[in-house]
Amino acid sequence: MSPWFLPGMNGTTPPATAVLTLLLAFVLGQAVAWLYALTHRGLSYSRNMVHSLVLLAMIISMVMLVVGDSMARAFGLVGAVALVRFRTVVRDTRDTTFIFLALAVGIAVGVQHYALAIVGTFAIGSAAVLLQATGFGVRHADTGTLRVRGDSSFKAEIDEVLAEWCRTAQMISLREVAAAVAGGPAEAEYSYEIRLFHPKDREPLLQAVRAVPGTTSASVALEDKAEEW
Repeated sequence: MSPWFLPGMNGTTPPATAVLTLLLAFVLGQAVAWLYALTHRGLSYSRNMVHSLVLLAMIISMVMLVVGDSMARAFGLVGAVALVRFRTVVRDTRDTTFIFLALAVGIAVGVQHYALAIVGTFAIGSAAVLLQATGFGVRHADTGTLRVRGDSSFKAEIDEVLAEWCRTAQMISLREVAAAVAGGPAEAEYSYEIRLFHPKDREPLLQAVRAVPGTTSASVALEDKAEEW
């Protein structure tokens, strides 16, 4: 029997190396999961996702230890994984990013590139925290969408109201919702991407739009520093 710190028969991983590899994968997997929980914003947060990141890093490390330098094992692994069907839909692209990070950490630890795994986790984690702390990519809270429905003759008046209350206003869609009846104007719905002078101007803007003759309904949806992450 081989000593616990030496490779076994057929190049098997020494127990001490396996323990160190899985332990480091567990620690770095926790770091990835902690970063995910710390920087996550939105409604798609899942505790199961956090646990999965930790376990995924360990599982991938174990797989890499099994494969080692054997091409036969690698092809066998590909065949085995091909039998598995993953049907879970990842709602947030950022969740997918952290899944890939956990995979990368697991692979690096599994092939015993410990320094790369540690440095990579630290560097990518620092970048994630920096992006979150600086608000990179966050749109202004005074940006949103205005939808107005009414007869098709009121567009000029609506444009005047938007010029009074908005820094910018651009029509993004127009659709007819009701055909003209008895010679009257057709009813249409206009959608605008707007940026108000101030978020508090939302209600005054709505009141001004609804006061335009011919308007039947109006709504404004502002981004409350909406972050897709």
